Order: sequence, then C-alpha cells, then structure tokens
Amino acid sequence: MTDIKLIETECIDTTIELLEKYKDSEYMVQRIKNHITINLKNTLENEFKNYEERIIRMTYLNNEQQVFIQVFLSKNKYFYLPNNNLFYEYNGTNYLIIKEDDIIHNLLSSISKDRILLQWKHKTKTNIIKQIKERNLFNSIPETETIQNVLNVLYPAFFSSKNAAKYFLTIIGDNILKKNQNIIFLVTQATKQFLNEIDNVALLSIGNNNSIHNFMTKYHENHSYEYCRLIKMNDNFSNDLWRELLKKIGLDLLCVASHYSKRYENSDKFIENNSDEELENYTYYLKYNTQKCIVDEFVSEYTLSYDGFSIEWKNIHFVWKLFLSNNNLQNIIYSNVLKQMLKERYSYEESTDTFLGITSIHLPIYKNFLKFWEVNMEINSNIDNPTIFDNEFEVDELSFLFKYWIKEYNQQNFEYHNVNITEENIVKILKHFFPNVEIIENKYVLNVTCKIWDKIKDIDSSFQFIKEKIKDEYKVELISFDDSYNFYHKFCNLNSIKNIVSKHYFEKYLYYKLNDFIVYEKFIKTSYFLC
Repeated sequence: MTDIKLIETECIDTTIELLEKYKDSEYMVQRIKNHITINLKNTLENEFKNYEERIIRMTYLNNEQQVFIQVFLSKNKYFYLPNNNLFYEYNGTNYLIIKEDDIIHNLLSSISKDRILLQWKHKTKTNIIKQIKERNLFNSIPETETIQNVLNVLYPAFFSSKNAAKYFLTIIGDNILKKNQNIIFLVTQATKQFLNEIDNVALLSIGNNNSIHNFMTKYHENHSYEYCRLIKMNDNFSNDLWRELLKKIGLDLLCVASHYSKRYENSDKFIENNSDEELENYTYYLKYNTQKCIVDEFVSEYTLSYDGFSIEWKNIHFVWKLFLSNNNLQNIIYSNVLKQMLKERYSYEESTDTFLGITSIHLPIYKNFLKFWEVNMEINSNIDNPTIFDNEFEVDELSFLFKYWIKEYNQQNFEYHNVNITEENIVKILKHFFPNVEIIENKYVLNVTCKIWDKIKDIDSSFQFIKEKIKDEYKVELISFDDSYNFYHKFCNLNSIKNIVSKHYFEKYLYYKLNDFIVYEKFIKTSYFLC
C-alpha cells in the first residue's frame, strides 16, 4: 500500500532542495513557482484524466474478454490431454481430435468478428489456449445422445444387458484413470481380440496403453478369487466390423467410459450399487465361491453317483469343460487340482485312470458322437501334399451326418438315444478328444473324410450332367462358378441326393480340380466339359 506521508515528505524535501539551490536566481525561483503552481497542476490533471480513461477502457476490455472467452468456450467444447499434447473437440454428439492450428484459426476469426478485442487478439488467444489446456478431456461430461450411441453399439450385439455394457465401460474408464489396479477380469480369447481393438484406439487417440492390462484369458493360481471378476460377452462378432465401428465411436467410447468411472466411482461400486442380481452373481462368482464350492456345484449338477458305474478321467474332464462352458466360466481350477479334489471324493483306479461309482447324464450323447466319429470319419495323413485335396466338413454337416447315421442305420448299444447335439458341443468334443484336428472359425473341420458321404464323388458325378447341359444350353466358351453350382444342385435333386455340398466347398474343389481351366477367377472354360 502506498505511504502518502512518505511521498508528501519526499515532495516537500525536493521542493525545498530546489528553492535552496536556486535561491540567488530570481528567474529560477520564478520558474519553480510556475512549474509547481501552473504546469504541474495542468499536467497532473491531464494525466489523471488519461489514467481514469485507461482504467475504464481496461475494465471494459477485460469484461469483454471474459465474456468472449466464456461464450467461445461454451460454444466450442475444446479439451486437452497433456500426456500426448493433443487437443479435442466435442460437438455434442461425437468427440474428435483437432489440430491446435484449427482452434487458433476459429478463435482469431471469432475475435475479428467481435472487433472490440482486435487490439487484444494475441492476449485473448494466449489466454484461451491456456484455459483449454486446463480442460482435461476426461473431465468432460458426454451428452445423453453420445452415451446412448455407445450403449446401442455394445448392447445387444456384444452384451446381454445395458447394465453389463455400462459395467464394462466403467472398467475401461477405471483403467484409463488408473483405478482398481489389483482387480483381474477373466475373459475369453475372442473377447481379448475385441479388447485389443479398443486398446489400439486408446493408444492412438488418447496415448493410453493401459486400458486393458488387467483383462486375462487364463486364470493363474497366483490370482486370488477375491480379486477376480468375470466378464460375459457375445463372442460371435466380426473383428473387421468391430474395427470399423471403433473408427466411428472409439473416442466416444473412451470418454463415456471415463465418465462412468467418475460417476459410479469404480467398477466394483457399480456392481454393488447399480447392477441387477444376475449380473452381480455372475461377476462376483469367484469372489463369492471357493474351489471347493465350485467343485461341489459341478458334482451336484453334472455327475451322478452309482455303484457299478465308472468314468475315465479324460471323460470327466470333458464334462468339467462343459460345466465351465455352460456357465460362461474360464478354466478357474487347474486340471491337476480338480483331479486331486475328485480323488478325495471318489475311488480312483490308477491303472485305467478311472473314477469308480460315478457317471454323468451329460456324457452318453458325446460318447455316441465319438463312436460315430470313430466308425465314419478319417483324418487325412497327407495334408502337406499339394497334390492331395484338403478335404473339409462344416460343423453343421457333421451334426446332420451324426443324426442321420443314428436314425438311418438304427444303431444299437447306445447308452443314450438323444441325438440333439449342438454344433457348439461338436466343436468342444473335437477340440478336447482330437486336439490335432484343425478347426477354422469353429466352423470348418479340415483334412477329414467321411465314409457315409463322399463329397468329391458327388461333385465328380455331376460333371457329366453339367457337360450335357453345356452342350444343350451353352454357346459360349465360359461357364460361371454360379451356373456350375446351380447345375450341380439340380443334379443332386434329380438323383435324390440329400447331402449337398456348400457353394464354398464346391468352388474350393473346382480350384483344385480344374485349376488349368479357370479364368477370370470365377469362370471355367467349357472346353473342359467338352473334351
């Protein structure tokens, strides 16, 4: 605070000093008098007037600047992340990465339109950029439309309920904001691929490589059940489609996830305070159970105790996998631990690796399928020989053949005559009992042949029919794959052939059989059929 008394003293002392210095000069004394009584008075009055005008102008411009900044930042929702030095814009529907130069261009254009702040253009720009850099992206609050757009992508395509989708988003938000570092989330391998796409988006858009670090595809004995959570997703999705969706809503998803993490505090709090009972029980399945409780549940629901019955370890291990699969559980107990726990419950015969006095109602149909496979299917041994056609069967074809074999041939000595086996369970059987069989996309079983359906023979037989049709109906040098397949289809119908190969298989065989006669990828030279 200014000391008025001190200033008064300094002014008086200076005046006295000047008067003393020039006391012998009447001219200088008169000049001092004029400067103090006339010039100084006018100068100070002008300076004070100018000062007051500057203060008023500064106050006005400051107020105008504050209003401009407030309105500009309200109309233009810009945000920033210091870790990657990127700016973001939120238009009320989508979050977008934006260049700083584009923000400055918009800002300077707005200032120029305002005109009042033209002389403060640089100062205003610097002030606004500074304030934008203080607006962290993850402090933004998405509008309802943005949240619903993200949820509509996730539910029902990937999650069975909106609550499950919200829970998943909260987990991702926790990871972005570095919460719940001790929690482990168990997911399937397919789900991990889904998550990897999110991680790629997070790395590119927000510079975060920590968004899925605690999602695990395998349970490890070092993981305490207390800190394990289960995530259930629909695994039947296309990675390519998901990748395209993330290009549109990836950044929105991450921002909604961070918002949910702050809104619900963390993923565990969401389950405790906002989820339904079904979601809570599934998510906390491991937290609420011990290994003993889980094995008790398995034994109670999937096995039967009967004297005189027995079951091999490989079979009961398969039934255990069914229990896990049907309950959407990962392999949460090591097989050696499970085996030891079962040994403590049942008599065990080491030489045959068999448990005594136990069976399962879930096993007979699978044993029937194994018998069907043993009798009818053969695994090709020359799979590396390029001259051998790598034959294949689709899983739905195997399901049909199994049911046909049982009914058509009236098979005897089956433990159980139910033939309603699902395609998913066929895949599980093959993966468990025949790990060397190659299965692609859980749909195509490669390098196998079947005694009751020779696909190649059927196609070869149709070639004579196709030849006759070409002679009668074709006057051109080429026939398309589509037309060829249609002729094959007619041949099967005319000859009451019930099993018809798929177009995929038919074309695959054509590429193998007629490779030298194929042109333009999907056409066959008719000269082949006219030879």
